[in-house]
Amino acid sequence: MPPSAARQPDFGPLPPDDLAERTFDVCIVGSGASGAVAADELCRAGLDVVVVEQGPYVDPETRFADVVHWAEPAYVRVFSGCFALQGNPWSSCNVGGGTVFYGGASFRYRSLDFDPSRWLPAADLPVAWPFGYDELEPYYGEIEQRIGVAADASGDPTAPPTPSARYLPAVAPSAAAAIVAAGARSLGLHPFPTPLAINTVPHAGRAECANSNPCIEHRCERFAKGDAETVFLRPLLEAGSLTLYAGLVAARLERSSRSSVSTLVALRVDTGQSYRIRARRFVLAANAIQSAALLLRSADEHSPGGLGNDHDMVGRGLCFKISEWVDGFVDAAEPNDNDGPFSTLALTDHYLDAAAPSGLGGLIYEARYGHRFALHQGLPVRIECILADHPARDNRVLLSRERDRHGLSRIIMDYTPHPTDLARLEHMVERCRELLGASGCRLIRREGKAPHFGGTHLHGACRAGDDPTTSVVDAWGRVHGVDNLYVIDGGFMPYPGGVNPTLTIQANALRCARRMAQER
Repeated sequence: MPPSAARQPDFGPLPPDDLAERTFDVCIVGSGASGAVAADELCRAGLDVVVVEQGPYVDPETRFADVVHWAEPAYVRVFSGCFALQGNPWSSCNVGGGTVFYGGASFRYRSLDFDPSRWLPAADLPVAWPFGYDELEPYYGEIEQRIGVAADASGDPTAPPTPSARYLPAVAPSAAAAIVAAGARSLGLHPFPTPLAINTVPHAGRAECANSNPCIEHRCERFAKGDAETVFLRPLLEAGSLTLYAGLVAARLERSSRSSVSTLVALRVDTGQSYRIRARRFVLAANAIQSAALLLRSADEHSPGGLGNDHDMVGRGLCFKISEWVDGFVDAAEPNDNDGPFSTLALTDHYLDAAAPSGLGGLIYEARYGHRFALHQGLPVRIECILADHPARDNRVLLSRERDRHGLSRIIMDYTPHPTDLARLEHMVERCRELLGASGCRLIRREGKAPHFGGTHLHGACRAGDDPTTSVVDAWGRVHGVDNLYVIDGGFMPYPGGVNPTLTIQANALRCARRMAQER
């Protein structure tokens, strides 16, 4: 069934007509990884919180392809060098955000990810974070407990200290992962289970994984995956302690003074009706691209180039990570249906690699196909290498003169990979080829990816730092020069890190929200 023939999106009830007469303590834009965590923390502190989400509610019958179809595309630079409306400026546009359809990978960043200056001396933007791993460590532990991370970090040669970790039993390897693990050990490498926000045993009132569907195509029907809607939003909504409006696109922010935002103007996506949402504080958690675009759309007499953009930094430093799949096949007696977790095995032996350009390598992990790509003639074995990319001033989010169906400026994601990053990618692809060869795979090939088209790991564009001339927010996510406006999604990252970012985004969101609650 094509997306156009799928069920209509469920946006829930309309906001009340007198919404503008109410003033919330906090308005959060975005209900995904960071927004849901912030909502939970602030509601627990007794604050009156409203969450604004552009996408719909989803259930296990909703496909990821449907959600992509509902979202607005963006302009991206295609391989010819020109721009085309082929970009996806979302991880997933729905209540719960990308966590509803992600594979659950829940790595902690390594210490070097908080300051890779030694390996990137020529970067044209600062790459050091305004805080380090030790400050974030206890928040990692809290998030891992809430979402239920199944892991065994003892086999990870680059694992950071984890004194707060209380992991569920690690996920069992897939048939393909077991084959790759044997090949890795024959090369002297150290495979370990991919840390996943998936229950391997009952946890926090949620069932264990039953391997009933590919995690990346449908919402988990057993709610075994610790997605943001299941873990954080639903309990608040059922308790009546949170207000959430789905189907509202954040159009612009309005200020009452230079240092204070007073109102979010939002549009109902299916009717076009305009709503004004007043709050004492505003938290942007829409994703790195959408939050930057909202700031740019909020230009006013105080900041003609965009809210928080006095130094022309909003949108700059956009990062996607560089990645590529490499696959092969082995003979298998049983057909493969690709049910279960997306990834069950990872390697970080090449995270730092003296043979790689700049000395920075990357992560290698299993990246299973979904149902749409299940093959019944042999067992497909697919792995992915992921590398942090150079933050660059000219890689940025911009607004087009063209308008979308909501009457808002279309987003432009202008990104060109750094030559060193492309060379690093070639190095890591060769390591993947070697690994699959040692695993006995045949027909080994690389699958091209275009991460700069969006849709996966979104970082930068509202960078954190102490210097307002090279950053947008401070170490606590507060926009420079605006007392009551914060950005807590992946946009805050001055360097994207070399592993999947979701757990780090959530840990930092908890850190920032707790500070907000203390400052009430």
